[in-house]
Amino acid sequence: MFSMYLSSPYTEQSPYKPGLDRFSLYKNIWQRHWQGFQAVYNEQFANTYGPLTGPAKWEVRKLILCGSYQSGFRRHTCPDCGTVLIVPFTCKSRLCLSCYRKKIFGWSIHLSYIMNQELSHFHVTFTLPGAVRSRLFERGFKPEALIKEAANVYWKNLRKSAGDCGKEWSAGIVATIHACGNGLNYNPHVHLIGTRELVNTETGEVNNVAFVQYKRIRFTWMDAACRLFRKMETFSEVEITAIKERYANGFHVHFKPIIGTESEVLFRTAEYLAAGYFHNSQILAVNHAKKTVTFRYKSWLDIRTKEKSYKTVTMDIYEFMAKMLYFLPKKHQKMIRYYGIYAHGAGEKLKKIQNAIWKAAIEHSFDANPEKCPDCGAEMHSSVVYGYNAEKVWYRMRREYCLYNGYFRPMKRGP
Repeated sequence: MFSMYLSSPYTEQSPYKPGLDRFSLYKNIWQRHWQGFQAVYNEQFANTYGPLTGPAKWEVRKLILCGSYQSGFRRHTCPDCGTVLIVPFTCKSRLCLSCYRKKIFGWSIHLSYIMNQELSHFHVTFTLPGAVRSRLFERGFKPEALIKEAANVYWKNLRKSAGDCGKEWSAGIVATIHACGNGLNYNPHVHLIGTRELVNTETGEVNNVAFVQYKRIRFTWMDAACRLFRKMETFSEVEITAIKERYANGFHVHFKPIIGTESEVLFRTAEYLAAGYFHNSQILAVNHAKKTVTFRYKSWLDIRTKEKSYKTVTMDIYEFMAKMLYFLPKKHQKMIRYYGIYAHGAGEKLKKIQNAIWKAAIEHSFDANPEKCPDCGAEMHSSVVYGYNAEKVWYRMRREYCLYNGYFRPMKRGP
């Protein structure tokens, strides 16, 4: 199984070595504690995080079996020297941090299919105050609806800053919702990448917006969020009035220009949007006897100096699992949305991005083509071994081949 993390394009590349089974502290938590967690969930967590649903259980099952050769694998064989590369099927579950990061990585390195790199872009973060967030959590608010509201606020404010031009002028927007911080605290906020220019969808003309009224967008964002809360009956009219009086300066909206070369712009866009809510690398220790997990998370970012502050927390392992399932995106829920000029043909572009993610990710990170034989350089032929036959083929490979540096080499027979 191949695990990939978003990393800076400037880091030194290490040689590629395939891994048949990568141990993960995170995955091991679910393997060792899933049965016990199910036994106590209804009593300890159902009132806070809702019922343990069938789809959630299925995601856990996929995670536990992820990367196991018994579930089947793809076999790449060199036609000249017989060297074989085995790539076990992955689970593609959003609960599996390795699979989800790999999917997002593939999306990020093909982002040029969607974004116009000749235009300038802002990274905008739309946030909610702590007191409002607490009430939203208590009342089971689903934050996905905030994505569209934030996109509309950005586009309308860009048009106003340009002088109230017509609706034929559109921005390019890519946005997502993060329902929590990486400390697993409920903190819904929208990350949005938007063009700093407007494009006329009829003529293709570009309108360079010289000045964006940052202060005004705080109020329009608060108004839009409150309208949504009213529509969804999350807050009463009295409560909404109290919120607007308490936050007289609006809800905080942070703007950051994305500056750099074309590749840097794409990388930073992916970094902002596709970070996910938790990383394998955050876990520092797991105590299975005491049933605790210790992890590190970013607690503060100084906007001026860009200095990051971190905290370490030790959490009950069942509480950790309950939070991971609570923030798990629902099946078929689209976490990244496209608006304006970036929405045109997005479906077809995304189909292109799905192709060859595994190969492209390895080439990007290790400067090596995994489908070429490491011994003779020949193009390897690919075949699929399905689960019903996987164990038999696997044991035959172990008898007839020598496993070295992640590749199966044919054993040399004596005369």
